[in-house]
Amino acid sequence: MRLLVFSEAFLPPAYLPRVRYFCAYFLEKGWEVDCVVEESPGNAQYIPQGVRVISIPYYICRHGAMAKAEWMLKFGLSLVCDNKGRYFYRKSKPFWQQGGYDAVFASSFFTFPLPVAARAAEALKAPLFVDLRDIAEQSPDDNYYLQHKPPRLGGKCLFNAYKKICVNRRNKVLRQAAAVTTVSPWHVQTLSQYNPNTFLIYNGFDEARFYPRAVQASRFVVAYFGQVFNERIRNPRMLFECIRNLKERQEPVAGDVVVSWFVDRRSEEVVRAIVAEYGLGSQVEFHAFVKPEEVLDEMHKSSVVLVLNNLQKEKRYFGIMTTKFFEAIGANRPVLSIPDNHDNLSQLVRETGCGLASSDVREIGQFLIEKHAEWKRQGYVCGTVDEAVRMDYSRRKGAEMLVELIMNYTVHE
Repeated sequence: MRLLVFSEAFLPPAYLPRVRYFCAYFLEKGWEVDCVVEESPGNAQYIPQGVRVISIPYYICRHGAMAKAEWMLKFGLSLVCDNKGRYFYRKSKPFWQQGGYDAVFASSFFTFPLPVAARAAEALKAPLFVDLRDIAEQSPDDNYYLQHKPPRLGGKCLFNAYKKICVNRRNKVLRQAAAVTTVSPWHVQTLSQYNPNTFLIYNGFDEARFYPRAVQASRFVVAYFGQVFNERIRNPRMLFECIRNLKERQEPVAGDVVVSWFVDRRSEEVVRAIVAEYGLGSQVEFHAFVKPEEVLDEMHKSSVVLVLNNLQKEKRYFGIMTTKFFEAIGANRPVLSIPDNHDNLSQLVRETGCGLASSDVREIGQFLIEKHAEWKRQGYVCGTVDEAVRMDYSRRKGAEMLVELIMNYTVHE
């Protein structure tokens, strides 16, 4: 089996662990994998060894006013005529035009590089498989997935036009695809209206890197890993309210608990502003965005892993299931998911038995009291996920499903 893959840049902070794992698994199955990616510094170290790759540069300027000006110009051109897609098609064509591919696979967090992959699949007369990790409909937020904010004057209208055009381009590709995979039941339901052959593959965790281990901890730590774009999409207030209430009740956990944030600078600013309102600065600490290879160790040192959601009554977000949630399952760490927004992630917390999803401050407090008592008793807190259930959310399980899907279609063809 020979596969042509189209993807965005392979580097942190996203570094596309889902796509990297799929490519590595294809190689493990003995498939040949050719990959077209957007060039970015450090790309090479994140591409699985054995993948034949072409990295195509699109942006020349990296920093400052020139970089923003270049981005705005190319943003406008892509809005009008899909300049980026046309450019990548033209530049990548010599790499793949000799053909011999059994299928074309493309993964995206929004729209790019789906149109490029669709044109290549049509030229190669090969079936197209599309993987969508995020979609525009999941969030009303105006710009969190754009590299730069649109200008204030006319920015909202410009963004709305961009969103509509990109969604229309995406849907056109979806209708051409042999099959579509995506990351939550809500995403499946939404995308099925454009392609009924839409299937669920959770983000999952890399089973080679995330595994359970009992580690003695000198502190009772509630840890958060990832980004906090704003409190509309990831809201920590219930935890701070809970800790403040526990302190007022003089519960032992209130004096011991430390909330550790492994985030980028922008996220730190968002959280610090909220912390200041609750007067809990002495029990909150910030660390740099943790490297992928260090996440497991920090999770093992933690008594509870915090997963943040939004308040549905304030903003409607759907199907958002952060990779760190699945990595917490992989490490079998107790999960505290707040607030309970009655979406797919909250449901999965309950189905796996990995912890608590709640919007009740008292219930959250009782959860912390129980985990703190366990930590005081034995020096660590045990995970509660059954091993068979845990492995159902491994990336290997997802890759097996994807390979079976591609094989079924190509064999039948």
